[in-house]
Amino acid sequence: MRMLNYFAVAAGLSAISLMATAGFGIFRGGDSLHLGMGLFGALATVAAHTLAILFMIITGRVLREAMRTRPMGDKFLAELNVYFTEKAGYPAAFLGTVAVAATAVLGYGQRGFGISPAIHMVFGLVATIVNFWALTVEWRTLQDNQDLLDRAARELDRIDDELEARGESQPEAPQYLRFNPSLRWLFAAGCCWAPYLYWGFIVWRGDFTRLSLTFLLGTIGSSSILVFAAWASRGTNLERPNFDEEHTGEATDEPSDLTAKQTSE
Repeated sequence: MRMLNYFAVAAGLSAISLMATAGFGIFRGGDSLHLGMGLFGALATVAAHTLAILFMIITGRVLREAMRTRPMGDKFLAELNVYFTEKAGYPAAFLGTVAVAATAVLGYGQRGFGISPAIHMVFGLVATIVNFWALTVEWRTLQDNQDLLDRAARELDRIDDELEARGESQPEAPQYLRFNPSLRWLFAAGCCWAPYLYWGFIVWRGDFTRLSLTFLLGTIGSSSILVFAAWASRGTNLERPNFDEEHTGEATDEPSDLTAKQTSE
């Protein structure tokens, strides 16, 4: 599954929850439904921006490792430098995260500091617009990201075909450690319950009846998505270099075309 598909799901949840939060706030005021949807929207929005940043970092790592083991030329290095210096993906993700966090804090401004609810409403509308803009910027950046990885994978295939035609041996594959991503998805699903349990056990001292049903449903929904991701990745073993062996001199090669091809698939 391509990175664009993962980001599309996260961005879709973010956009829907932000619009729902704004609608509940305008037409229902600061009730529990608005509060619960706002919490879910903030989590979904931060998750979408984090996913975009993660994919951009992985792109740089994959291309650097590929260029260290194959004569790919300077064009990919130049594009990679442009990618990190001129693309607006990082600033957009940062602004979107700050906007939604500031809005969430101002939501309690009236209770703690006597701030007018109108300020929270204005910030909420601005945060919604900023995050819609940020998500579209990140989408375009990830499209360029995926195109760069696809072209790198095709170039690696061409180089390997030329080496095979000349009868030259390809660099030996590095030593890899295998891990199952489903365990990480399950860990993330468990972490989704941390805010709900904190409010239930710490804030309300075990009286879970004081927590809103929307809070519970949002927690169940987000953790269920991650559990489904764990189920979908069952039986899948991802690989990463054994850096311990590399540092001791037992394995000196770096991951190259294998990692690039897996990321572009």
